[in-house]
Amino acid sequence: MIGYKTTTLVATALLLVAGVNVLRASEAVPAALQPPSGYAVAFTAKATGVQIYTSTADGGMAPKWAFEAPLAELNGLKGIIYHYAGPSWEAADGSKVARDMATPVTAVPAQRASTDIPWLLVKVTADPAAGVLNKVVYVQRISTQGGVAPAKPPIRSGTKVGVPYTATYVFYKSN
Repeated sequence: MIGYKTTTLVATALLLVAGVNVLRASEAVPAALQPPSGYAVAFTAKATGVQIYTSTADGGMAPKWAFEAPLAELNGLKGIIYHYAGPSWEAADGSKVARDMATPVTAVPAQRASTDIPWLLVKVTADPAAGVLNKVVYVQRISTQGGVAPAKPPIRSGTKVGVPYTATYVFYKSN
């Protein structure tokens, strides 16, 4: 005979599993951020860092926040990768990729766009150095948390702030 406590425990476990599946479905990567066919995941890494904003004032207007650059450290099975302006990613082994300026970045708003920076797909070019990044062609930024410019406008022009964020970066290579 199954007791009340066992039934409750089983029901709770099923709800937790269902909740995890709902969370995974809500975190699904939109089709717009999928690289073209012929590319496969090389590796993923978790990022912790800041999005840097600088206050600017144009023609006597009130100052506003303008995105300047990311500054983050990515950690994964391939070691540490540094992410900075460009956007660029540089591995500890010296290999590096940077945005292919001829290809527009694809952006999709995060589910909580008021607090979380957009998800991206960035086509990159690798420098010739051998290493973990030398075959990477696309970088996808997903599962972002934080990083949006401050809601309060700046007081003066030239102020810089770093807004903390986390994200998952997925690196793609040609099949």
